[in-house]
Amino acid sequence: MENKTTTRRAFLPILLTFVVFSVLIFFFRRMAAEWSTDHRVLLAGNILLFAVTAISFRLYTKGLRNKNAHVFVRMMYGSLLLKMMVCLVAVLIYAVTAGPAVNRNGIIGCFFLYLLYTFLEVRILRKNA
Repeated sequence: MENKTTTRRAFLPILLTFVVFSVLIFFFRRMAAEWSTDHRVLLAGNILLFAVTAISFRLYTKGLRNKNAHVFVRMMYGSLLLKMMVCLVAVLIYAVTAGPAVNRNGIIGCFFLYLLYTFLEVRILRKNA
């Protein structure tokens, strides 16, 4: 990835995934309620995961641009750790604030989104490496 236009173009599938899932969550909120899933948890999780994935993607691309392989490995592990810690802290904060009303289906849906964003990110970066 040589310039910013290429980086932005490579990030486009992640952005489209965010928009599509946000719209789907919004329009299918009644169906989610029937499945005992809080759409607000899914929307908040989608926004958080998109933001963390954007930061992680930035760290990965910064590491790819560097000629030193050690820098890439540090950036890769750093972004992986950042993403996991932010998600862990978010779930813990949600669990503490929601108390017994924690929506487990919403958290499981967010884990699915985590896997999807991570898969897209790795696929894009492998293609550009």
